[in-house]
Order: sequence, then structure tokens, then C-alpha cells
Amino acid sequence: MFLGKSTANLSRLDMICLLSILIFTAIVFLPPVYVLSYAGGAKLVLNESSKIALINSFIISAAVTAVDVILGLPVAWMMARRKDLKYRYIIDTLIDMPLVVPTSVLGLSVFYFWGAGMGSLFGLDEGLLSKGPIMLALLHIVFTFPYIVRSIEAAISQINISHEQAATMLGAPPLTVFRTVSLPLFKSGLIAGAILVFTRSLSETGATMMVAGLFSTASTIVVDYKKAQDIPSAAAVSIVLIAVAVLLLISAKILSGGFRIPVIHVWPQTERKLSRRYVPYRDALISFLVILIVLLPTFYIVLSGLNVIRSQTIIELIRNQALMESLIISFIIGLVATGINLVLAIPLAYVISKNMFKAGGIVDTMSDIILLVPTSALGLSLSLFWKNFAFPELLILVLAHLSFTFPLMVKPISAALAGVETGIEDAACTLGANKVTIFKTITYPLIKPAIIAGIIMTFMRSLSETGATLSVSENIKTIPVLLVDIFTKGMVDDKTILACIVLFAASFAFIVALKIVESKKNAKH
Repeated sequence: MFLGKSTANLSRLDMICLLSILIFTAIVFLPPVYVLSYAGGAKLVLNESSKIALINSFIISAAVTAVDVILGLPVAWMMARRKDLKYRYIIDTLIDMPLVVPTSVLGLSVFYFWGAGMGSLFGLDEGLLSKGPIMLALLHIVFTFPYIVRSIEAAISQINISHEQAATMLGAPPLTVFRTVSLPLFKSGLIAGAILVFTRSLSETGATMMVAGLFSTASTIVVDYKKAQDIPSAAAVSIVLIAVAVLLLISAKILSGGFRIPVIHVWPQTERKLSRRYVPYRDALISFLVILIVLLPTFYIVLSGLNVIRSQTIIELIRNQALMESLIISFIIGLVATGINLVLAIPLAYVISKNMFKAGGIVDTMSDIILLVPTSALGLSLSLFWKNFAFPELLILVLAHLSFTFPLMVKPISAALAGVETGIEDAACTLGANKVTIFKTITYPLIKPAIIAGIIMTFMRSLSETGATLSVSENIKTIPVLLVDIFTKGMVDDKTILACIVLFAASFAFIVALKIVESKKNAKH
């Protein structure tokens, strides 16, 4: 399928790329979709509990997506257009923090913020909110918010503002310009962001288990079925989730291309009045809501837990064998998976960007599918696939993390490779350099910032994952899994809070490093 010329004529780089395609297909892509092989099973039916859990998940995800769009769109507009914004670097970092903080830590932070934190503010002993769908939706808003902001911001940054300026010069009020000119131009980012938010909300497992209470979702019920060894029921829900993810991916590609946002009519007087009344208060209102709903819940566990940072608690944490083992195991798995991903992703990114063997689009789509598959379904599929091999559990965990982190490594590298001017490489080729030499001396230095960004995102994704790890692991517990276990058993103490702060600090260090890499890359461009 991928070969366009005989293997006798393949260069060394061609052979490396071809081998990477085969490894990617066998080890990275097939395990996450292996559960689809159960689709023809006679016992594969959705029971009533599964249907309710799926409906609950779709409702929560839809509500979270709507709120994220309402809050995220003006924030993305501000970040894209106000380049001279005061403290922009700090704001930019704060917005991205929920992306890298382990969701189990976010689950604890959100639970305590909307429970004891806000409860004490209103004099409520039992907290403002208890476990259930409302707290669950608030939690999902926190960790999905960066997706909508970054997707829309990237699309807005590509708009030629001369179109908006022309409409303004012709007398159109700001609301009319936004609705009839700007919105159709950045619709692709809006659609992509909304789909990312929906699928991310649909897939979250570990943090969901912390705050859902008796409210069941598709991701949590898959884990429950897996623990009960009810594989047919777990597979049925997983197949539905994967099918939804694939349909959303197809819809995104279709809508981003041919879909047009209709502009039926313009009401200049009404929209001019709305623009005058709304715009002056927009930034203040949105800033307040983002701080209240996203930022304060994210940082609450650190702000409220500073009192536990004392020598005695640190000693207790170090002496706590379970917590320390989980921390060490999590870092080992993250580092190994990241290293393997890097070796595999660079040639795969080359295949995607150069469309080698006419396989670029296919490999890119396969990577997108992995990215969108809900992690509980992905975890079940990985578990069913790798149990066919007598591998040690630690190796299976590494291979599982390899699958769901791979898209985060290959995406930035392939985008960077696509931006490399082919003329530079062609010039080196005419001077007698082979493809491998060209890559080492010319291409690699140009894409190095993207590689570093991919390493940071991949490692943090591995460090924070809960759902897929829960489905795969039997005896080994990574730190997010252990935190969920401690919380559900009501055993949270100062050592646990300190472990969360350590993870939060590590996440902050990585996101700052990522921002530095991005700023250097932008400076070069």
C-alpha cells in the first residue's frame, strides 16, 4: 500500500521511514483500536446502565463544550489580537496550566475548591457543591478550556485584518464585523477546538471518578466493567466511544472545508447598540468568570496546601513507600515512552510532511484517531491487545503510554518539517549531500524547537494519564492512579497534598520550559 518504488531503489532514509510506518502500525495504532475486533461478537450489546452512562457523558460533554466556547472565544480573541497585552506571558502560561497538570491533581483541587473552599466563604460546613454532574461539568471545563482557546487563537492569528478594517470603514459596528467577517474566517479553529473539547471531556476517567459520585459516565463505566471482568459490556461502550470519535474527526474535516456559517441578515442599528453596551464590560466579565471557573480551581490545591510544606511532611512523603514508588514509576514510564516516541516520531513526521510513499495523509489520520479515542476505551483496547503477549506489566504500561502520547510528539514535528523551505534542502542535495546528511545538518536544527515541545508535551501527558493506565495496570500504580485510589478511599492527608504540589510544581516547570522554547522559535521566525 505504501510502496511507490521497488525496495532495491530505496535510500537509507526511505528504509528508515518505511520501517517506522510498520512499527507505528503494529505497536502504536493497532492496539488502541483492537477492541473493534469485538464488534461482531454475539454477546456485544448495550445494557440499560451503559445507555444511561453514554447519554450522561454526551450531555456533560455538550454542556462543557458550550461553556468553553462562550468563555474561550473572547479570551482567544484577546490573546490573538492584543500582542502588547500587559503580563501576556503570565496569562499565557496560566491558561495552559490545566493542559499539563495531572487530571487527578485537578480533580482534588476542583473538589476542594467548590466544596470546602467556596463552602467556607458562604459559611457552609458541607461545602458549596457536592459530588455529582454539576461539579463534574465544572471539573471538565477546567482541563478542556485551553483546547478551545488555543485552537481559536491559532485560527484568528491567520486572519488578514484588512477584511475587518474594510468592513469597519464602511460603517459596520464591531458585532456586525465579528459575526459577518471574522467568524467565518476562523470557523475552522472554532470547529476543531469544539471537537477537541467534546472528545476530551468524553474521555476523562480518573478525575471524573473523583467528583462524579453516583453519577455514571461512559468512561467510568468502562473501568467498572473491566474490573468486574465484564468484557463484552466494556467493549460495547468502548466501540460506541471510538465510533463517535471517528465520526467527529470526519465531521471536522468536512465542516472545516466546505461548511459555511450563514449570514442571513444584518441589523446595523441593533448590533451597534449591543456593541456599545457589551464591549466595554466584556473583558471584565470574561476575566472574572475565567478566574473563578478555571484558574482558581486549578491552583486551589497549591494555594490552600502551602501550610503542608514543612520538613516533617516532606520526610513523611519520602518515607511513604507507596507514594514514592508511584512517583518513580510514573517518571520512568514517562521518560521511556517519550524516548521511544521521539525515535519513532521523527521519521513518521517526515513521512507525513513529505507524503512519502503517498502515505502521509493516511498516517496523519491514523494519528488523529488515536488522539481522539477516549482514554478509557483506548485503555481497554490496549489491555485486551497486550494480554495476548506474556510481557511484564511494566513493559505493557510503557507500550500503552507509547500509543496515547505518540500524536503529541509527531504533530509538532510534522508541522515544523512542513514549514522547512525545500529550496535549502534541494541546494544541499545538488552539492552532493545525501538525505541523511541533509537532515542532520540542515533540517534538524530548524525543527529542534518543535522536537523539544513534543518531548515536553509527551512526557507530561504520560505523567498525567489515569484512564488508560487504570484499564491496563493490574498491580503497578502510577501516581495519578494512586491519587485516585487514595481519594476514593477517603485517605487524603498532608503527604497526599504535598505529592500533588510536587506534581503541580513539575508541571509548572515543564510549561515554562515549553513557553521558552516557543518564544525562541517565534524569535527565529
